Amino acid sequence: MGEAFDVVGERTQRDWKKVGSGVYEVEWEIALRNHKKEDQTVWVIEPIPGDWQVLTATHPGEKLEAHTLRFQVPVPKEGAARLTYRVRLRF
Repeated sequence: MGEAFDVVGERTQRDWKKVGSGVYEVEWEIALRNHKKEDQTVWVIEPIPGDWQVLTATHPGEKLEAHTLRFQVPVPKEGAARLTYRVRLRF
C-alpha cells in the first residue's frame, strides 16, 4: 500500500482452491477507505505469480506486465469502496 494516511486499504484473501494439476483459483478483496474531503482514485497494483487470467472483477483491470495487474478504483469523499477479483493461476 502507499504512503497516504487518509486513504487506507485492507487486503483479504477470500478463497484459494486447487482446480487441477498446477492450476489454482484465488479470490482477493481490497477494502478502501477515503477520509479526505474530496473523491479519490486509487490505483491498486497486484503482483500475480505464474501464468494467470482474471476470471471476475468488480472493476476493470489491466495487465501491466507478465506478473502485474492494475485496477483503478474510485473512492468517494469520506466513503469506502471494495475491489474483489478472482484469478486462475497456472504454475
